[in-house]
Amino acid sequence: MVKREEFEKLFYNTIVNSETSDQDAFEKISKIRDWILSNIPSKLYRFRRYNENTVNALKEDEIWGSSILEFNDPYECIPFYNLETIKNEINNILQLQNVFRQFKNLKKGNISEQIRRKIPSSILEQVIQSVPDEFDEYDVNEKLGQFKNQLMSFIYSEIDNLIQKFYMDIKGTEALLQIACFSEKNDSTLMWGHYADCHRGFCLEYDFKSVLGECKYCCKNIKGCNNFMLNFSIAPVTYSDIRFDATAYLSSVLQNYLCKANQIPIELDCEDTLIISKCLLIKSMDWSYENEWRLFTRLYPDQYKPYRMITHLKPKALYIGAAMDVEKEMELYSICQGKNIKCYKMLQDFQGLHFTVYAVPYEQIVQLKK
Repeated sequence: MVKREEFEKLFYNTIVNSETSDQDAFEKISKIRDWILSNIPSKLYRFRRYNENTVNALKEDEIWGSSILEFNDPYECIPFYNLETIKNEINNILQLQNVFRQFKNLKKGNISEQIRRKIPSSILEQVIQSVPDEFDEYDVNEKLGQFKNQLMSFIYSEIDNLIQKFYMDIKGTEALLQIACFSEKNDSTLMWGHYADCHRGFCLEYDFKSVLGECKYCCKNIKGCNNFMLNFSIAPVTYSDIRFDATAYLSSVLQNYLCKANQIPIELDCEDTLIISKCLLIKSMDWSYENEWRLFTRLYPDQYKPYRMITHLKPKALYIGAAMDVEKEMELYSICQGKNIKCYKMLQDFQGLHFTVYAVPYEQIVQLKK
């Protein structure tokens, strides 16, 4: 099995934001890409119900994805926020010594490129001219305290709107991607029960390792790449007892809210451009038995669709559920023969100690029926 802890440590400790240079962003995302290329299994399995759509997709070598709004867990991919963290950040920024240091830098003309990029030059010049030569420390400290109280009062009065926008922005963006789910194992009775119609469906085996490679698109915005610069955007799911902490994104929402409310024309930072991928690739520890990998698309900003065909890839093998009807079995076997795909039948091992199923070449089943 894949060492998901390695990927989790690498991925969730990688921060690409507005201040990250293009070269630095390329190097950071390349490390994620290279880990996936080195660690993706040669066999990944997708469980399917038997119906007209899944059979047609099999015939056409199509992989269809779905929006997260169609997932069976409505709380999946939803991060959490920590308002106390934002409060501490505000207190730190508005500390007297920090404010004095910023004032002195402004007066001396020591202005960072970050600030120059954010604030229009005309407004920045007005701010510099308004900075006095001398400060009354007591007066400034008192005004800072008043400002902090007003700011926190505003935040708490608008918190419902802020949180709604926080979740709607993330969920809305996630919903514009299409996701196809795969597992590292095909012998779990739980997976067959949940995702293959109580063993009446089938399972497809894919070899992404042999086709996975670097993305050929020469994107200008590497920092905005949520697809790890791969031709197939696929990565392992990490399992955790806590949700992903997206407080940094809530901070951006708050900044945007404050600037609009006060008509301040400032270009805002993006605290983590990988946030959507990070939300998509973390699940509750309750689901760890799935050993899941997710294939997902770029955003489809045109319109929402619950399902889309996202790529073509011929499966290497097909596994027929232990409880599938004989007529359907024979149809799938015939399709496999026509496409030169290996076909297996899953059987329950009643002599074994564990609740697993095992694969038998379907040719053996055919011979037994003769």
